Amino acid sequence: MGLQTVPFRKIEEHTEDIFEAVTVIAKRARQIIGDRYVIEEERRREEENLEEISGEDEMAPAYEVDTEIDREAADAVVKPTTVGLTEFLSGDLKWEKQAMFDDGTSTEEETEEA
Repeated sequence: MGLQTVPFRKIEEHTEDIFEAVTVIAKRARQIIGDRYVIEEERRREEENLEEISGEDEMAPAYEVDTEIDREAADAVVKPTTVGLTEFLSGDLKWEKQAMFDDGTSTEEETEEA
């Protein structure tokens, strides 16, 4: 499943500033990546706890590096940028423009609406 070309007109329906749109979508993608990392880390800890409880793999090294990537599984996961763009275009993302700082930079805050 790939990302399709998105006309600027669809993005302009939500904001007139393309850079604002890109920033909001990118921030949402980073949130998704962070959430996925936390979920994976929790799963790994649970597996370690189960191994400790069951007493399996007592002779196994403390840390094993899994360098093999399952390409099919990686392709099946929807990419964070695709999710962010889809949520943006469907109106699921809400954000507020923050006031300008003294140094001329601004921040934008986004929230996900359930």
